[in-house]
Amino acid sequence: MTTNSPLEAIMNARHSVRQYDVQTKIGREEMAAMLQTAFLAPTALNQQSIRALVIVEDAALRQRLCAATGNTSQLTTASAVVLFVLDRENQHQVPAFQDSQGQQFDTGDETIGALDAGLIAMQFMLVAKDHGFDTNPMTGFDAAGFTSILELDAQRYRPLLLVSIGKAAVAGKPADHQPLATLVDYR
Repeated sequence: MTTNSPLEAIMNARHSVRQYDVQTKIGREEMAAMLQTAFLAPTALNQQSIRALVIVEDAALRQRLCAATGNTSQLTTASAVVLFVLDRENQHQVPAFQDSQGQQFDTGDETIGALDAGLIAMQFMLVAKDHGFDTNPMTGFDAAGFTSILELDAQRYRPLLLVSIGKAAVAGKPADHQPLATLVDYR
């Protein structure tokens, strides 16, 4: 069965971009609309413990953040960079849950937070593509450096994922993906 759904077309068209058109601006209303949709993504126990910090216009701040990312061009050329963080103080909505053997799970666990951030960020990247923007997720950055530079409360917030967004100056290249047969098994 094949589909020609807009979602599938968007998913197939999205590629990581490294160089953006520095002239492209994204208005706050459009950014808010994209983030509103992104935050509809599911989170563990619906705790919604992920926050987004949008870094838009401060060139000096972006230059300082470049040092904490290995000087990637995305930070200086993108229209905006969105930092997704775990808010450790937003764990009050639902108590910890137990598995069938009674083992407690820590819903504030950073692994769960990282999964939640990944779901929200992926949804943001797909929505951005639908709005005509390109994106690139970044995990290889100095979280402690970002915490310090952005003056975040290190006890409360844990930086997890960056996503640059803008219009590509250089088109993103499709990644080489392994054949489905090496990734999926049926039982």
